[in-house]
Amino acid sequence: MEVRQIDPKELEIDPLNERNSNVGPHNGNDSLEESIREQGVIQPPVARPDNGSYKVIVGQRRTLAAQSVGLEEMPVIVVDWDDAEALEATITENVDAFRKSVSKSDRAAAISRLMELNNWSVTEAADELGINRGTFRDWLERTHDEWEDTVVHVDSNDDSEEEQNANVETHSSNSKQISEEDVEQISDTDLRLIRNLTDSPEERQQAVEKVVQSGATQSEIREAKKRTERGEGSFDEVIEKVSQDSEEKSGQIQVRTEVTFTGDYAEGLQRAAKDYGTSEEELIRKAINEYLSDQGYL
Repeated sequence: MEVRQIDPKELEIDPLNERNSNVGPHNGNDSLEESIREQGVIQPPVARPDNGSYKVIVGQRRTLAAQSVGLEEMPVIVVDWDDAEALEATITENVDAFRKSVSKSDRAAAISRLMELNNWSVTEAADELGINRGTFRDWLERTHDEWEDTVVHVDSNDDSEEEQNANVETHSSNSKQISEEDVEQISDTDLRLIRNLTDSPEERQQAVEKVVQSGATQSEIREAKKRTERGEGSFDEVIEKVSQDSEEKSGQIQVRTEVTFTGDYAEGLQRAAKDYGTSEEELIRKAINEYLSDQGYL
């Protein structure tokens, strides 16, 4: 391992880099470009030599920003790593940086590929990377075979955008195509719930579309899960009903409070409720409504 001064134009992004989307120099990176223009690259990227050039493993955005501003040279840590070591480094770098904005699909593909290269089990991979095993399983959700032939599926050996688009088009003709950006908004945990409650790729695709189109929240997805398990219908049918119920309730504010009456107040409330032929709760509700109206709050 050594630090060399290298012309950024000689640097290429290693295909094994975990981040494959949102990587352009102008994607939220203006401040980084300005900093590099004024101060240069302070934290060197990590790269490995490859046929006279260098492939950047860690520091992809710094490299692209340096190229964008026309920096003549920058410090680079040069290492001699194989594919498994390079892939583990790019994943670990992003985990250590508080799980920064690597897309869920990119991360799923990267860790799946790392497991293949090292012949690791989920437990071994999670332990090696220092990630909670439950979290690690969630990160792999999009690689499950059950998601094949849906827009959700991630293939660690296929980064071809054309092929991904072709896969999306194999869905049912009744299916409304949704974008990868839409699917990115669904958590891995919620995708796991959908997978466990559906029986075919077509059903899973339809359920994902319902969630995207309705903008269902995590609590709504979990409510749909409960209703589905009670036999109230298929998941995509139930999630639509749950979303409609929530929409009907939108704009309503619910205030829950408990009031205890004792002594003369309790006796008076009971007598008044009996005289009016109603419950104590309804009498209190009516009294509050009248008070708020009289005071100009309603």
